[in-house]
Amino acid sequence: MAVEDSHAARYDALRRSAFAALPEPELRRLVEEVHESRLLAGHLLYDPEVAVVATGLVRAFIGDGTGRQVTVTYLRPGATLALAYLAGRRYPTAFQAIEDSRLVVVGNERARRLHETHPALGWATIRELSARLDDLETELAYFAFGQLRQRLAYHLLALTAGQDGPSRPVHLAHLATAVGSSREMVSRTLAPLGVDGTLRTDPAGVTVTDRHQLRDHANLD
Repeated sequence: MAVEDSHAARYDALRRSAFAALPEPELRRLVEEVHESRLLAGHLLYDPEVAVVATGLVRAFIGDGTGRQVTVTYLRPGATLALAYLAGRRYPTAFQAIEDSRLVVVGNERARRLHETHPALGWATIRELSARLDDLETELAYFAFGQLRQRLAYHLLALTAGQDGPSRPVHLAHLATAVGSSREMVSRTLAPLGVDGTLRTDPAGVTVTDRHQLRDHANLD
């Protein structure tokens, strides 16, 4: 990527994030100070620096140390990783690239200084944290009250959000990891949704063919 293109890409990523609340001169100065990090699909991040997702899809998850994991939320372009650092806290949340992704790394200390000197940035971050809390509460409700079919439908909707028409296939392994189950159990649970035309399963993965019907399957009511 040319220097000019990289500069523009960093600027665009920050403009889509909470850092867009910075005054324009400060934002352009930040563009010069940050750097990019590329993640291949499957790459894991533990205790990362504050960074903004520029492209791709990253999941935040909690593991129990034995290999079981539960996905908390999905981070798309404009979302910020490691926000807990700004509050002086560390949580057992890790991150994994679901697809090839690119991050704009702001850095912990730089992000902290910017939040201390620009109240508007703090409010923008609070709004993002509130959205993240909504995701966590939704996942908790599905975990506590939902059946596996409903939880899988919810994660399929999240993983394919923003895709028009039939979705790109989602690997069974991604779904199994997201809900803390096995691929065999996921396959059996999704079988009826293939019969009623909600989705299609083949060696490439699970393709959503009817999002409206999938929302019905995800409904907790």
